[in-house]
Amino acid sequence: MQLFLQRRKWTKRLASWVYSSPEIALRVAFILMVSAANALADISLHIDSIDTANWNLQDINLTLTPQAEQEAQKLALTIARLKLPKPFNDLSLVNIRCERFSLRNKALLCQKGRAELHSARMQSPAADFSLQIEGSHGSFNVTHLQWAGGTLAIIGEQDDGRWRLRIDAKAIDSKGLQTALQPASFELTTGRIGFQLNATGIGTEIQTVDLRTELIKLGGQTGDGRFAAENLALKSTLKATNNKGLWQWQQRLRIKNGALYAEPLYLEAGKQPIVFDAKGYWHPSDKIISIRSGHYRHGKALSLTGDATVQYAGGLDITKAELSLRSDNLQQLSAIYLKPLLEQTSWEGVSLDGRLNADFSIKQHELSTLSAELKQLAVRDTRQRITTEGMTGTLHWSNDLAFRKSSWLAWRQLKLGKLPLGPARLEFLAQSRQIRLLEKTTLPLLGGTLAINQFSWEAKTRQEPELYFAGYLSNVALEQLTQALNWTPLSGNINGTIPKVEYRNNTLSLDGEISIAVFDGRIRITNLASSGLFSGYPKLYSELLIENLDLDQLTQKFKFGGITGKLSGFVRQLSLENWQPVSFYAWLGTPDDDDSSHRISQKAVKNIANIGGGMASDLVSRSFLSVFETFGYDKIGLGCYLLDGVCQMMGVDATTSGYRIIKGGGLPRIDVIGYNPRVDWNTLMERLSRISTTDDITIE
Repeated sequence: MQLFLQRRKWTKRLASWVYSSPEIALRVAFILMVSAANALADISLHIDSIDTANWNLQDINLTLTPQAEQEAQKLALTIARLKLPKPFNDLSLVNIRCERFSLRNKALLCQKGRAELHSARMQSPAADFSLQIEGSHGSFNVTHLQWAGGTLAIIGEQDDGRWRLRIDAKAIDSKGLQTALQPASFELTTGRIGFQLNATGIGTEIQTVDLRTELIKLGGQTGDGRFAAENLALKSTLKATNNKGLWQWQQRLRIKNGALYAEPLYLEAGKQPIVFDAKGYWHPSDKIISIRSGHYRHGKALSLTGDATVQYAGGLDITKAELSLRSDNLQQLSAIYLKPLLEQTSWEGVSLDGRLNADFSIKQHELSTLSAELKQLAVRDTRQRITTEGMTGTLHWSNDLAFRKSSWLAWRQLKLGKLPLGPARLEFLAQSRQIRLLEKTTLPLLGGTLAINQFSWEAKTRQEPELYFAGYLSNVALEQLTQALNWTPLSGNINGTIPKVEYRNNTLSLDGEISIAVFDGRIRITNLASSGLFSGYPKLYSELLIENLDLDQLTQKFKFGGITGKLSGFVRQLSLENWQPVSFYAWLGTPDDDDSSHRISQKAVKNIANIGGGMASDLVSRSFLSVFETFGYDKIGLGCYLLDGVCQMMGVDATTSGYRIIKGGGLPRIDVIGYNPRVDWNTLMERLSRISTTDDITIE
């Protein structure tokens, strides 16, 4: 080494030093620099690189700079780049300057330093820095690091292959984070993020993780809109330990405020915070997460506890779970969790109220057992298909056909469609896809009773369910029924024995008959059948027998115009599609053995004439007939054979010009003749809808 005392600067280059040489080199240089301090105003030492225990220092400069008079000269160390060992090797520290450093006992110590942190996703301005390398031990500390609108502190330490990492992030701006990281799947728009990460490991293997996270007023969403957050305030802790590839973990998450959308659920926190506590195991190689104990709580709406095993290879599947659900407010649970799941299904519009305790298990992605206790359950349906009040019960279900634990339901009020059922209790067995009534029961129905002797229901794969029913109707009030259905109120009772009703292969069939006592007569419904009853295009088949209805009572109810006498008839081979008639053969008329008084008003004559498309004729002048309010008749009869949308009309008998609907009798006598034997069905329905309800009827 040669000294040039005439020059103000002394430079010595030392290249490609290994770990054994930096102490010697720096000590030699330091001695020489101190020795020459009085002679040289500015002295520097440059070393190309120092490699030690996977720590790599590049372009090292040691400089002795002059100070003002009577002040000691200042020694400074600068390092162009520090490459860190694994697992810190994704980070790179550049432009390092150490104002205080020392080299002793094979230890390199840098204090009160400044450095810039570079990585694949971030570049920071200079931050406070310190470094220590001693034997196989090394550590670095970067604090007050300005990044993404917040601050970072990163501390790393390695000792003979073992390492520890700590990262403290405070008030990271979500927009700045979005700009820095540019995640492809999620766009952050508002809020701040803070977290503290402590991790340890050996080599490339992570052994422990302790992560604490806080989100403040966070907002953003995924590109597909399936996940979003708004004004979200969240705190989370996660601790995990790795034991030969098996991770044991525990987590606590608390959403204090804001809203979270995870398709299709929209969850709001605030007065009712959302809390999730869980612990378990993670098998990365098998892609399995085992939750040994978990507790999810959302105010009074929902408390869910239990254990589960989840496999996430090729999707998210629950392979096994034992869960308990508690809800003291089913109205909230229904609005938050059920409503989104039921939308665009056949159960859309159904909501619940009351309380529920339920225990259930899942095996191989399917529900295997269920036990539930219902308290004061209310079911409401915007489509008015089902409504309950004051329902209580205990439900037991299993997919095992050998299961024999019974269930029961009781209610204060139950409404199916528009039909109300009074208080009752049912005891039944629920297993696999079947429900079977265990005991005969009687349900109050519209002033009478519906007795159920047998009932069973079975779900079918890719088919409509099968149903079996046997029972009878007793004294069901027709007046209450018609009022419930918003029909013209009718008086009478409905009785009927129903030995068997089956719904199988999409077809409903009824053995026996339903008898309706109405207008002092009777209507019998037989051969009732239906196909596609629960589809969008149901079909129905039936036959009706009408016996001795009192026309006076019937016409008064419908404001048709007064008629006295009896009415009998039938409807055979009735076929309806989507509740519209397609074909039938029908007849209504005066029975042969009717010996009651036969009178008909002017209004009734006109309405009957309008139905048949005919007119009234008489044996005396029409001007004379106009003074009479009622007329005598011998028989009334009108029939229709419907096919292809056309009704082939018929009457009491045929005439040269048409068919007779009313055959006159007595004085004053009047006949009504229909002249058009073929009438379009829609036209006929239109005539019925236009029948006048006033008494201003005259005959000309």
